[in-house]
Amino acid sequence: MFDTHAVARTLTEADLTPAQADAITDAVRLAAEHDAAAIDVETLATKSDVASVKSDLAGVEAALKSDLAGVEAAVKSDLAAVKSDLAGVETALKSDLAAVKSDLAGVETALKSDVAEVKSDLAAVKSDVAAVEAALKSDVAA
Repeated sequence: MFDTHAVARTLTEADLTPAQADAITDAVRLAAEHDAAAIDVETLATKSDVASVKSDLAGVEAALKSDLAGVEAAVKSDLAAVKSDLAGVETALKSDLAAVKSDLAGVETALKSDVAEVKSDLAAVKSDVAAVEAALKSDVAA
């Protein structure tokens, strides 16, 4: 409750005239009454309400922290599995590449052998052609 007499006395003791003190006191009283009338008491929170909300928020915060820790652990585990899988793939690719290189070396060796054989066969054909040519020349000359 607003004590208008005490306010007016305080103002007059501060060297205001009684009329000024009464005017200021009335203005402050009207403002306080207006503010009190504008407040919807049903929407005000009690200390108990605030404590309950704080408690609820603390519970939500703890649950979120726990959930976040679980998600973080799952992500770390998944990342470790992906790294392991990639290492396995890398090893397999290196092995496959070595096998391909070995196969290519075998193909190269076989091709070189085949080329040498074709050259040898070509030389034999040239020799046979030369012999046939000489025989023909001999037959033609006779």
